Amino acid sequence: MGPAAATMTDHADPPAGTIVSVAWYLEGAGRVIGGLLPRGHPEGGALGKRILCGESVWAAEMHPWEQEISAEADLVEPGPPGRPARIVVRCPDGAVTGFVDQPGLPAGRLARLTTGLRRDARQVRVRAGGRVWWVRASHMFGVRVTRDPGILVYSTRGLHAEFGSAADPLDVSVVLLTLASIPSSAYAPILGF
Repeated sequence: MGPAAATMTDHADPPAGTIVSVAWYLEGAGRVIGGLLPRGHPEGGALGKRILCGESVWAAEMHPWEQEISAEADLVEPGPPGRPARIVVRCPDGAVTGFVDQPGLPAGRLARLTTGLRRDARQVRVRAGGRVWWVRASHMFGVRVTRDPGILVYSTRGLHAEFGSAADPLDVSVVLLTLASIPSSAYAPILGF
């Protein structure tokens, strides 16, 4: 996918045929939709992809690492070595490409038993645009996202979720797409709803 100039308003509405999995209205970010372009969708490709669009976020997409997207196949889980999920954020200067993985999970058959953020020890790493974000579970249903070196960009407390003062449009786009790509059985409590 080559660079493509895009403004924040170019993708305020999802493409026709999007399966919406979560919709937010966030103070400071406006209306945001996370959804799925299923396999065979003209814009989804052979395996489909997760997308994020909204009023004040950069359009973002997450592509699987050679796996089918379904409720049972979480995009945010480890793939073969060197083959994590791919994330693309379309910013005004072009496309920022990065990767999403879960380092430190046990190898082999135990990996599927421990995948997911609902357990306190789980964490997701996102690398894009020269930045690294760590998405970590906190307490029973919370989540904290920090950007290296230790800058808090997003957190939930009870039913309240907020972006930190240091969060910029790339932070917002990456964080929301990553959270929206967690299976529907898990994203609601993680997002603080």
